[in-house]
Amino acid sequence: MNQSMTVPIRSDFFEDTARTQLTWLGMAGVMIHSRGSIVLIDPLLGVIEEGGRTSSEAGFALDLPLPITAGEVLRADLVCYTHGDDDHIGRLTAQTLAERTQCQFLAPPPVARMLSSLGISSERIQTAHDFDVVTLGVIEITVTPALHNWQKEDPWQRGDCCGYLLRTPDGSVWHPGDTRLIDELFSFNNVDVLFFDVANVDSHLGADGSARIAATCGARVLIPYHYWSFGQSPGDFANFDQQRLADSTAGLQAKIVTLKPGELLDLPV
Repeated sequence: MNQSMTVPIRSDFFEDTARTQLTWLGMAGVMIHSRGSIVLIDPLLGVIEEGGRTSSEAGFALDLPLPITAGEVLRADLVCYTHGDDDHIGRLTAQTLAERTQCQFLAPPPVARMLSSLGISSERIQTAHDFDVVTLGVIEITVTPALHNWQKEDPWQRGDCCGYLLRTPDGSVWHPGDTRLIDELFSFNNVDVLFFDVANVDSHLGADGSARIAATCGARVLIPYHYWSFGQSPGDFANFDQQRLADSTAGLQAKIVTLKPGELLDLPV
């Protein structure tokens, strides 16, 4: 599914504020500004122009513009990565954000090593371990477990991938990352906004698994993510089946909010 348009993220998003806003950046990317602290999760904001073709740094076609590019991000306090797949960590994005902002990075061990290999100082990189709690301004960030062992050889292990649950004074937001449905995910509750993984492939929650954790965590708003909305889908892992979403969420009390890339959502919801 392609959204009908992209909403450009304006410069005033980065100005100091007494509220909390979030936006979906496309694919698995999220940006949250809570009362002066700005967090990005899995931003894929690099653009490559080659041979008359415009593409994301992950190689996906860009028929519509990104809501913001890495070079246009005016402020970032913390950049969080869930795992090392190319549709989640853009090396160009990471390098650009490191050069243009004073951000710190939070990532599981394989990604932390990757960031270091890009020349980012180890003083700016914090390793994420399951159930760690990190405080940034008014935001409390809990690292949530994930198991995304999709590879046939040398698959990701426990601890190689993660998600993030952000609690702000205005509400809580959970980005579970790419993960199978594992028991630990049922231990989280009091979630206001759940980013709802719609990827219909093995080693992902998919709509059915996402619906199950939506029920147990008490999410009031579900935001579909993990699909490519800027052009031709690169595969099943980046498709959005609206009927499957509707079927999986039947009976849930939560509201489904399908954001356009760059569209803002205010908390509380």
